[in-house]
Amino acid sequence: MKAHFVHPRNPRFFSCLFRLALSMSAISISSAAEPTPAQKLIASPRVLVIAHRGNSSVAPENTLPAFQSALDVKADLVELDYYHSADGVPVVIHDEILDRTTNAEEVLGKPKLLIGGLPLVELRKLDTGSWFDDKFAGAKLPLLSEALDLIQMRSVTLIERKAGDARTLIRLLEEKKLLDNVVVQSFDWAFVAECRKLAPQLALGTLSGKPANPEQIKAAAATGADIIVWDHQKISAGEIAQIHKLGKKAWAYTIDDPQRAKQLLSAGIDGIITNRPAEMLKLTETDRR
Repeated sequence: MKAHFVHPRNPRFFSCLFRLALSMSAISISSAAEPTPAQKLIASPRVLVIAHRGNSSVAPENTLPAFQSALDVKADLVELDYYHSADGVPVVIHDEILDRTTNAEEVLGKPKLLIGGLPLVELRKLDTGSWFDDKFAGAKLPLLSEALDLIQMRSVTLIERKAGDARTLIRLLEEKKLLDNVVVQSFDWAFVAECRKLAPQLALGTLSGKPANPEQIKAAAATGADIIVWDHQKISAGEIAQIHKLGKKAWAYTIDDPQRAKQLLSAGIDGIITNRPAEMLKLTETDRR
């Protein structure tokens, strides 16, 4: 491809120079900006404990009772997953198919219904607690907005995007004035990169379940993510060290075994995503003093 040179006498030269100066100024201002509360939390020297789908060992995952329990045990962050309903509303649930954690087949008369195929009014008819324990009967699928309202009162939300466009999420976080106070992660690294473009200050993480290798870790870092999050069974001390050399934090999921947690702590892990946050908080108690 032939390069186009703009001669200094051409008026376009000054226009180009002005745009470049503005761009460099913006970069300078951005790089000098004060870290957000979420960025400060991520940068903490202590190991962070993240409640996976809420305190999902004692309450039905991705429900308000699970999030409340995670707050009660004082998890550093509370993780959740979301999809969009058919009418475009972000709704908190892990599975695309409704059967495992709701009574959708009983209420709506069909098995294997997709969350993205139903409008919010239908989704709100479903019970998301009885499958776990009768005492949680009547729990509803939370809206992402409802979950944020609860979690952000006493903790920080780790939002895992399962499906949905970046602009809808960014717009919701802007409306709630939470861009500086949450962390967003996804297995879809293009989504992470798009969030970085739309909201430069947003704390971001990339997820992977593949065996870790240097090329993948470099690609994850290239999205602009602050945290590189990996399946704990597929990452070692060497990859954790590489993540740190790239200036990123290393988190791992989903760790419920104390012995494995101790191995990862020795390897330098920065964050533990777990279904048992109370146990992991005790395990890292010395680190917190």
